[in-house]
Amino acid sequence: MRNKLITALFIVYILIFAVGSLVARDRVFSDMENRNLTQFPIVNAKAVLNGTFSEQFEKYMSDQIIAKDFLVKLKVTENLALGEKYINGVYFGKADMLIQEYDNSYNQLSKNLGYVNEFVNANPDLDCSWMIVPNACYIYSDRMPPYAECYNQGEVIGYIIANVSQDIKIVDCSKALMEHKSEYLYYKTDHHWTMHGAYIGYSVLCDALKISPTPEEDYDIELGSDSFYGTQYSNAPTFTQSPDDILLYNNPNGSYKVDYYDKDITMYSLYNMDNLEIKDKYTTYLDGNHPFIKITSNSSNKEKLLVIKDSYAHSLLPLLADNYSEIYVVDLRYYHQSVSELAKSLDISKVLFINNLEFLSTDDNFLWLN
Repeated sequence: MRNKLITALFIVYILIFAVGSLVARDRVFSDMENRNLTQFPIVNAKAVLNGTFSEQFEKYMSDQIIAKDFLVKLKVTENLALGEKYINGVYFGKADMLIQEYDNSYNQLSKNLGYVNEFVNANPDLDCSWMIVPNACYIYSDRMPPYAECYNQGEVIGYIIANVSQDIKIVDCSKALMEHKSEYLYYKTDHHWTMHGAYIGYSVLCDALKISPTPEEDYDIELGSDSFYGTQYSNAPTFTQSPDDILLYNNPNGSYKVDYYDKDITMYSLYNMDNLEIKDKYTTYLDGNHPFIKITSNSSNKEKLLVIKDSYAHSLLPLLADNYSEIYVVDLRYYHQSVSELAKSLDISKVLFINNLEFLSTDDNFLWLN
């Protein structure tokens, strides 16, 4: 009798979700996964015969299953309750932190170092600096769960210094971040550093570039949101995870203009405040990812700066904007043209790379430098 009841309940469960998924209106975009969802595939004889339809239909059913976000959250919470501390590439650490994994094999890193060296050697007139940012797993290694394996990023930084051209200045902010590790330097639910963490890096960068940082106390610091759930949470959501704060550093003496060339729009702020209303609130900083943008400020320093970056730069550039009146920003993931040619066309004399170690060890777009 008991087995029959369990079987009946299971069948009812399957029917509810199957019928519900078919009846419910299809979703176009998933805020949780930050991606477009598969729509019902086109039905024709060719697609049915070659298997394309069945393949797309399987993806469609997986994407459009009713209450998918709830079910994923339920599963992750269950696994966590059973003692798992590593789920979907995320470590559940101390202090309620979801920490991104890092496992460097040096393969892609070595290739990227080669591309950077080639760029520096081909442009001897450029004054090049490279800011290397460690990830939370290194700075907050004491918050990692017991027996968790995360490759020592201190060794990776040493490898970079030993193998990069002597004509590029390495800016390592790991020591300064370590000295402030008790502070809110990295988000609990996202893989980026916070704006306070970025300010620590900014101070180190200014010292290396021999410019004066704006004192942190001179900013009007605004709480943009206290309900940010980032990419780590999206990968491993639970019912108990606490959110992050999004802080905005506003210089009352600053004046800014940002040109987004891919969208052909201009904004007179370093922050897109509308993005505080969406799930990916980190895109509030410089409106997220763009191939090529220009930041203009009322800084007295008229030297042009070309920044080649990943998304860690988004919360640092609003600070650096006070030190250069013209900053051109390139993201190699989306800008697939020669950066060497771009630097020449803009009459650039100073170049700054800003990269976090996980990105530097995995991204395969550095070939677009040359």
